[in-house]
Amino acid sequence: MSTPETNYTILVVDDDKASHIIVKNLIGKKYELVHVKEPQQAINILSEKRINLILCDIHMPGMTGLEFLEAIKKDIDKKDIPILLMTSLPTVEKEQKAMDLGAKDFINKELFHLSPIEVAQRIEMKLVSNFRIPDLSKKLAANQKEIVQDMMVRMETMDFLNVSQEFCHQIAKLFELEHLSFWKLSKEKPNLLVTVGSKTPRDYNPQDLYTELVFRRMIKNRKPYYTNNIYNSKLGVFIEGSREEGMPAEIGVPMFAITESDLIKNQMKIPGNAPIFGYMLMKRSKVFSTKEYAVLSKLIIRCSTMIWRLYKQM
Repeated sequence: MSTPETNYTILVVDDDKASHIIVKNLIGKKYELVHVKEPQQAINILSEKRINLILCDIHMPGMTGLEFLEAIKKDIDKKDIPILLMTSLPTVEKEQKAMDLGAKDFINKELFHLSPIEVAQRIEMKLVSNFRIPDLSKKLAANQKEIVQDMMVRMETMDFLNVSQEFCHQIAKLFELEHLSFWKLSKEKPNLLVTVGSKTPRDYNPQDLYTELVFRRMIKNRKPYYTNNIYNSKLGVFIEGSREEGMPAEIGVPMFAITESDLIKNQMKIPGNAPIFGYMLMKRSKVFSTKEYAVLSKLIIRCSTMIWRLYKQM
């Protein structure tokens, strides 16, 4: 048996042998797959082995997929494992029930034949967007969940620019940002693609971005940054304009030119040779907590892999 391309393990739960063969042919080279025929076997595996994602059929004898989903989401040790439900008989009611119970996605089995690349990408998106930061408040955890769910839906139907705009609007709304801007970077000049919020620093000249010391330091270090007092620390960009608008708190996040597949293959770490294609700048009058910074920086870096994939498809 060949070694998978990644060290991620997917548990496949289905009483139909053909489904297991289809899943193996689609993603068996990339992930370690564990195959079981019914939910109790899956529960036994979950108690013994680390599982990164579950693909589960809805219609099975005994415990159904929906009942299995509900049970797992009530288990404090297993509730964060993303579960994708599959069915050959999709209905709006089933999909809504699955999402209400906490499913990360709902897949029509026909897609395995009609659009296998889409199924593989949806699995990759769930793995990339599923991360846990310990001890988050209920509000922060809810914000993270809402942004990810919204992103998953929009990735199915929208293009690069529309997904980028909606992603920025959602972040600005949930984190009460007074300014958010998304920049596409190139050697020649920065291209300001999206601006959201009620305030924009005066004399906000995009050409000035490349002269900002903090921005240049971020590009060199390849890491996000944050400060709650750019006036004194000098750790922000467009400082004077931000002072006039009363926005001392700032977060800046680099966005890398890699896809979800690239990130998964590199164990969720940014490869050292990955170019920086974008920059997201966030400002507000309220200070940022360490947890907010952790959620925003990781969320943006992870989701930027999806945005980059859409950009490549243009």
